[in-house]
Amino acid sequence: MSVPLIVRQLEIPQNKRLIVIADIHGELDLFKKLLDKVKFCNNDVLVILGDFYLKGSQPEETFRYIMELDKQPNVHVLRGNCEWGRADFYTDEDWEWVCNLAIVLESEDFIFVHAGLEDKPLNEQDVIKCLTIPAFTETYKGKPFDKWVIVGHWPINNLCHQIPCCNPIINKEKHIIHIDGGYPIAPFGQLNAFIVKDGEFSWEFVENFELMTVENDHKGKEGTLSITWNDRFVDILEYSEEFSKVRHKSGKILEVPTDKILQDDEGRNWVNGIGTDHYLSLKRGNVVSVVATYSNKIFAKFNGTAGWLNL
Repeated sequence: MSVPLIVRQLEIPQNKRLIVIADIHGELDLFKKLLDKVKFCNNDVLVILGDFYLKGSQPEETFRYIMELDKQPNVHVLRGNCEWGRADFYTDEDWEWVCNLAIVLESEDFIFVHAGLEDKPLNEQDVIKCLTIPAFTETYKGKPFDKWVIVGHWPINNLCHQIPCCNPIINKEKHIIHIDGGYPIAPFGQLNAFIVKDGEFSWEFVENFELMTVENDHKGKEGTLSITWNDRFVDILEYSEEFSKVRHKSGKILEVPTDKILQDDEGRNWVNGIGTDHYLSLKRGNVVSVVATYSNKIFAKFNGTAGWLNL
């Protein structure tokens, strides 16, 4: 099914705060929680970078909410690859709205697109690539963009090869800002809101994990490997019920939770999300998000960065 290239212009008044959110993936409650956290109001400009309803727990409810939100003049919704086809619950009115969503949105200082761009004028972009370019921050090899290009689509943790993190990546060299926190795709994902106010960048995020207050200081250990989606395959060296020793394709050997080792149709072993030797450095009283608990340690997050914490 062909999708037309729709490029629109956006004026962002200097006194307005810009909020950009990507890849909500049908998690309406979390999306509302994020809007509340950033205190979204009519004086803000909100841009949603597509992939807003598929894969999550509340697909139709999220779709309807965002479709209604888009009626506000300060809200701008783009199309993502998840909005490529027609969902079962679409009415003709729904489909007409989806088909009219912009693929690229351009303002004085920013370009908004779901996945990425090629090194050519906006009106010559390939729609499929706009919606599906993987790992854009890494794979783009063209000249630096004149404006900041803000994208989602590829979970940020899959761009972090040493220390797992879900916070936005600001690539000053290429002029790319990557904001997909990976929720609910990544086991430790979060939903990010990237904020621009008076030329300054910041962000907030929400997630769905239980919180724990740290009782002692933890020195931590900086990671040397974080297994990402593109580099997920491993060889099992020693198997045990809770943790198994594996060799990554890079040659590095580490222990990963056995319940996170899966097998594909070809019999290859791969690690689903939690595969790192990074240990968090924490102070007594720090509050962490508990992602997974094991007999002698937990996998946790602190300020968007994930790692191990000995019990």
